[in-house]
Amino acid sequence: MAIITSNEILLRVNKLLNDPGFTRWPKDELLNYLNDAQRAIVLRRPDSYTVDIDDFACVKGVKQALPADALKLIDIPRNAMGKAIRGPYNRQVLDDNYDEWYAGNTAQKVELYIYDERNPKTFYVYPGVVSGVELTLVYSKAPPAIDVASNDSGEVIALDDVYVNAIIEWILYRSYMKDAEYAANPNKSQMHMNAFRSQLGEKSQADVAMMGQEKGQ
Repeated sequence: MAIITSNEILLRVNKLLNDPGFTRWPKDELLNYLNDAQRAIVLRRPDSYTVDIDDFACVKGVKQALPADALKLIDIPRNAMGKAIRGPYNRQVLDDNYDEWYAGNTAQKVELYIYDERNPKTFYVYPGVVSGVELTLVYSKAPPAIDVASNDSGEVIALDDVYVNAIIEWILYRSYMKDAEYAANPNKSQMHMNAFRSQLGEKSQADVAMMGQEKGQ
């Protein structure tokens, strides 16, 4: 949960840029970079901004479409009535053992789901269900943009505070790209992009390590 406001981040960036009065980099420009940073993080870490709904209604059959605002499916933990759902399941196993599973459309509960990131807005359920079967769905979505008025009134960032440093690095990367004609600034820009990637990479490694501990590995 975030408690840091977007304006706090912009003030920190302003100090790092040594730009009193937001002269070279106006606040509204930095705010655009902040919004871009949050979207860039979600693209690299879809779990950084997720929605958890308990009333996703399936259409009849096996093929289902994610909600319009979804970027990527994270998990389908259960039927709304409580029965757990396994997945993501290997579609090839179903294809090899039951090649007519795509035709199913009479089940009242889902047992497992299939998801291919190459087709990120679609998933499949097994067995195929009647229309209206409800599932608990977890998916990532783009964080809402913060406008100038919201920033000035103390709006907090959409992502968790653990991503603040990565947001700052992205804003600095974009800021120095603006002055790419100056010899030192492209190097500064690339340095901050590398730091941005490193921040996200280190968090990913920490998450993997934590998951391993939870599984007793």
